[in-house]
Amino acid sequence: MSAPPTTAPVHTSVDGPVARIVLDTGDGNTLTYAAMTAFVDALEAARDSGATVLVVAGAGGDLTVGRAKHEQVPGVTRQENLSLILRANEALSAFPGISVAVVRGRALGFGTGLALHADLALAADTAVLGFDELAHGLPPLVVLTYLYRHVAPKVADDLVLTGRRVGAAEARDLGLVSRVVAEPDLEAVVERTVAELAGRDPSALRLLKDVGREHKATAPTRAAGDDAVARLVAWIENRTGARA
Repeated sequence: MSAPPTTAPVHTSVDGPVARIVLDTGDGNTLTYAAMTAFVDALEAARDSGATVLVVAGAGGDLTVGRAKHEQVPGVTRQENLSLILRANEALSAFPGISVAVVRGRALGFGTGLALHADLALAADTAVLGFDELAHGLPPLVVLTYLYRHVAPKVADDLVLTGRRVGAAEARDLGLVSRVVAEPDLEAVVERTVAELAGRDPSALRLLKDVGREHKATAPTRAAGDDAVARLVAWIENRTGARA
C-alpha cells in the first residue's frame, strides 16, 4: 500500500514585489518542529527575495494556535526547538520591506507573537488572540522579552498570567493588531493594502521602517532571547527530573 500524500506545512510564493507565506498544517495550524523549521526557512527566503511586501497568513479558519508545546523530537534538544521561536521572530522583524500579518480565527501563543512582530496586523472582527502557554504548563518567558515593548506592563502581565483570549476589538485597543475589519471584507482589505504598499517606492518604505525602528522602544536583543530560552529549558528539565 502506498503512503498517503503529505501536504507541505508552509506554502510560499513570490509575485513581483509581493512574497506570501501561508501556514497549512491543519488542526488550527499548530506548528511542530518541522513546520517551524519550514516557516523560518520561508521567512529567510522572503527576506532575500527582493520583495517589498511580505504577507503571512494561515490556511483555513485560523492563523495559528501556536507551537506544539510539548513535542519532543528525536535528536533535537529543547534549546534547539525553542530557539526556532527566536529565529522566526528575528526573521520576520528583519524583513527589509513591510510585513503584513493576516489575523483570522485563532492567533494564540506564537500566533499573537506573529501579529506583534509584523509591521502591520490586519484582523478579522471575529479573530481571537492571547498567550495561552501557561494553561499548557509552560511559562511564556520568550514572550516577556518583547511584549512589554508593545503593551503596558499591567496589560502584559494580565495576558501572560491569565492566558485569557482577547477579541479583535480589544486586541486593537491594547495594541496587539493594527486594524480590525469585518470578516467578509478581510481578504479584500488585505489585498488592497498589499497593492498600495507594493506600489510605493521600496526605498521610501525601507527608510520609514528603519527610522521608525530607531524611535521605538529598545528592541529585545538575541542575548535576552537566548537567556529566556535557556531558563525555560532549565525549568522544563527540572520539572521533568522531579517527576522521574
